[in-house]
Amino acid sequence: MKRILISIFVCLMILSCKRDLTKDGILMAEREAPIGFNHLRVFRDSTFEFEYKSFPNSKLHTGKIRIQNDTIIFKYDDSIPAFGYKAIIDGKKLIYTNGNYNEILEIWLDSISD
Repeated sequence: MKRILISIFVCLMILSCKRDLTKDGILMAEREAPIGFNHLRVFRDSTFEFEYKSFPNSKLHTGKIRIQNDTIIFKYDDSIPAFGYKAIIDGKKLIYTNGNYNEILEIWLDSISD
């Protein structure tokens, strides 16, 4: 009985964390890879987190955004990553356009375009 209650409590904690993240988020996009992922979270206060995870490396970029029509300009708190600081929203894709390569993320939450 004790194990069941602990399991239910842990599940409720995990679910409540996920709900808070999507409640405060206005744009969520990601790209999964065989040994990692890239995940972007943009929040109501115009801050963002871009999480890059790949075995054995990981990096969290943070900063603020500015939106111009369908373009997002990222102002990073630290150095600018190789995929750049500018992205466009193209349907269900977020495409970084001014870096060494074009990073493409799939959008799964978009309150900006609504």
